[in-house]
Amino acid sequence: MSAEREVGRLEAGDAFRDWLAGIIADRLPGWESGARVYRIEPASHVVCRYEFAGGESVVGKFFGAPTGAKTRYNADAAMENEFDRLSRASGWIRVARPLAKSSRFGAVLVTEYVPGPTIRELIAAGASLYEPLTGVAHLLRRLHDCTRTSCNRERDFAYFHAVLDQNRLPAPRRERFNRLLGAWWRSPRIGQDAGCTVHGDATPGNYLFDGGTCAIDFEGSRDHAHPVRDLGILAAELKASPGNGSRAEDWIGHLLWHYSNGEEEFRRHTAVLPFFMALGHLRIARLPWRAGERDRLLQEAEACLAAGPG
Repeated sequence: MSAEREVGRLEAGDAFRDWLAGIIADRLPGWESGARVYRIEPASHVVCRYEFAGGESVVGKFFGAPTGAKTRYNADAAMENEFDRLSRASGWIRVARPLAKSSRFGAVLVTEYVPGPTIRELIAAGASLYEPLTGVAHLLRRLHDCTRTSCNRERDFAYFHAVLDQNRLPAPRRERFNRLLGAWWRSPRIGQDAGCTVHGDATPGNYLFDGGTCAIDFEGSRDHAHPVRDLGILAAELKASPGNGSRAEDWIGHLLWHYSNGEEEFRRHTAVLPFFMALGHLRIARLPWRAGERDRLLQEAEACLAAGPG
C-alpha cells in the first residue's frame, strides 16, 4: 500500500522550490510561500508531493534517483519518454497531466497532483471495487481503442521471458515454463492483428479514484502490445492482494465484462487472460518485499499458463 510521510520543507530562495513555484505561479496565493515535502512510497524512483500554501500540490518523480532493481539507464531519456507518453495519453484519457521536466534537478518529471485513493488503498480499506474497476475498464478500453495498431507478439513473449529471467528459477522449473510458453506461442490466440498502446504497469497503485478514474505512471507504456496485457496484469494484482479471497474472481470478471463489447469479445478476452495473468504473477514474484508469497505466486503463474491455450 502506498503511503506519504513528511520529510521536510522547501523555503523561498531554494532553487528547486522556486522552479516548482514558477510552474504553478498563477495558482499560488503568494510567491514567498514555502512548500511541505511528502515522500510517496513504495515507488521505483524517489517520488514526492510538494504542498504549497493554500493546499496547491504537485508531484515530482526523480528518474535520477531510482529505488528499485533497475538502476542503470539513461535518466534523462526516461524522463522525456514518460513526459511524452503522458502528454499523448492525456488526449484520450484522464491522466495526471505532465507540467514540466528538468535535467537540472535529478531528471525530474512534475505532474499535477490528483487527490483521492488509489485502487490499492481501496482494497486495503475493504471497499467495494465495482465502481472503480468499471472506471478503469472504460479508461483502458478508450486508451486501447484510440491507439489500435498491430501486435508485436515477439516482443510480448520476449518480455515474458525477461520477467522469468528476473525470477531466477531453478532449471527444471524454468524448463516447464518454457514448454508452456511454447504452447502459447504456437497457439493463434495471441495474434498480430490486435495491438495497441498499453499502460504497461496496470497495478492497483497506478489508478486513482475520486468519483472518476485517473491513471498515473506511464513509464512502462508500450506501443504494439496486446490489449489484454493491461487486463491480465491488473487481474493478477487483484488476485494476489492479501485478503481478497473469492472477491477477486468477481472483480476480475467485472473488469473484463465492462471492458468488452458484448459476450463474444468477452469470451475472446477471457481465453487470452491466463497468459497475461501468469505474467502479472511473475512480475509480483520478483519483488523482494513479496518474497514470502513467492512460491504461491509462481504456482499461480504456472497454473495460469497450463490452463490455456488448448
